[in-house]
Amino acid sequence: MKRLAVGIALAFLPNCIQGNPVAEEQKSAEQQLRDSIGPFCDETCQLGTACNTDVTDDCAGGCRDFMAVFVDHGDQCVALGHQIESCLKALPECERLGADNACAQPAQDAHEQCKTSSDSKPPPAIPRVTCDDGGGTSSGKAPSATGPAETLSCDTYYEGCSDGATYRLSCHQNEGTLVCNCFRDGVVNGVAFTPADGNCPSEYSEINGPCSWNLQY
Repeated sequence: MKRLAVGIALAFLPNCIQGNPVAEEQKSAEQQLRDSIGPFCDETCQLGTACNTDVTDDCAGGCRDFMAVFVDHGDQCVALGHQIESCLKALPECERLGADNACAQPAQDAHEQCKTSSDSKPPPAIPRVTCDDGGGTSSGKAPSATGPAETLSCDTYYEGCSDGATYRLSCHQNEGTLVCNCFRDGVVNGVAFTPADGNCPSEYSEINGPCSWNLQY
């Protein structure tokens, strides 16, 4: 697949594909690149046949997968995608499919750069939410000669929230360990977790992470 990615997938955008110059000028550089990928790859694989170059059955799909990394990953990647097209269009037609042509290694390097950039994109920010006091209930054991105080269960409700939702933290003993679950509008979300100190959490900072919330005072 590497030969396909570096060679066939990096082919030229043929001169026979023409667009409206005025319309193209009105499109962003990213949209122009996005629109070119389909014709770019279809014509590339047709050229492989014309030049008697061995191509895979999914040549066009492999080409699209290769070029897709240059869109939706920032202006620098869009520019690199356009540079790949320009580089390949400057080569003689039957050299454009070669895995060792002058454009192949720069294209592979650019692809790896943008792939790494897209893989490391931070997750979308969780909206900040403020709530009124909601109250709750709890039960437990008082300290005794045989052990410290122990929380058996607790339910904490967060109501009057700025996003219109109701939040609930419910913690219960499970085989001697306090396990907490998160609910938003009655639906479980986030992940079940065990409080570090074994007691029902009382601070937003203790629950926001595992609950995938962003409750703030």
